[in-house]
Amino acid sequence: MPVDQYIGGIEHAILHLLYSRFFIKALGFKNKNFKLREPFTGLFTQGMVCHETYKDQNNNWLSPEEIELIDNVYYKKKEPSSKVIVGPSESMSKSKKNVVDPENIMNNYGADSVRLFILSDSPPEKDVQWSEQGMVASYKFLQKLWVLHNKIKEKINKCEIHKTPNNDLDKFTNQMIFKITNNLENFHYNVIIANIYETYNFLNKEIEKKIDYKNLEINYKKILILISPAIPHFTSECLEDLKINKNIIWPKAEKNYLEEDNLDYVIQINGKKRAILNKKRDIQEENLLEEIKNNDLTKKYLKNKTIKKTIFVKNRLINLLLND
Repeated sequence: MPVDQYIGGIEHAILHLLYSRFFIKALGFKNKNFKLREPFTGLFTQGMVCHETYKDQNNNWLSPEEIELIDNVYYKKKEPSSKVIVGPSESMSKSKKNVVDPENIMNNYGADSVRLFILSDSPPEKDVQWSEQGMVASYKFLQKLWVLHNKIKEKINKCEIHKTPNNDLDKFTNQMIFKITNNLENFHYNVIIANIYETYNFLNKEIEKKIDYKNLEINYKKILILISPAIPHFTSECLEDLKINKNIIWPKAEKNYLEEDNLDYVIQINGKKRAILNKKRDIQEENLLEEIKNNDLTKKYLKNKTIKKTIFVKNRLINLLLND
């Protein structure tokens, strides 16, 4: 105590926090040996999972299992003449019967598909709009990940040795370690799902190259550990399939891989942003100025003008002050 982080929906958090604070204050009342003043050091209030609401003609709530869609119109099941009134999307509630049975969803799509969809739909502090199409898309993506896993496994099992190091794979993995670690700490779970999609696209192209099998195995293990908080069952299956069951610890990024060779430089002219140029890190002011003069996006602003002064911020921006 205190607990590092409290996470809960707003409808529960209010009273939970009230009760817990009451007990902490009561325990500490006139008790010099009890120095705790608050039960939690951090609070994160998550959003709700929402779904459309349905009512019959008698204004009774209906669950999604009690209705069916026929020619874009909702009817009660087994009652084709009884139209259903579709209400607004609201937080799932037993009283309004707009709850989706998680057991049926997990039986059809698997628990990881549910996690993937809920995490990807919106930031965790926002409400999630339940969508069957979103569930299907998440399920299909997991199938694509499994196909990719089998390609990687095949590549590893070939035991091909290539002396030329694969800096692209090492660099991508370490940058992803840095990104996902920060996103986890800051509750940016939807961004982590975007990172997983980015990883899939990268690896899908990378495995077509000549890669040393040991280097691939080391990096792929790190990537599986990284994405395990979002899709734990999938990653556990992959690690077991590769017979990796030792040293399953959260990876740390190597700093030498985190610096980009090129950076985006903001080009300002008389204080107004006119372009962004992607150039080498630590480029000298005079070299960047030469690039600006030869670039199609910026040279038009310098035509028949004299540069009176330059303000250069290393690895960030340059502002050119021109005479009229």
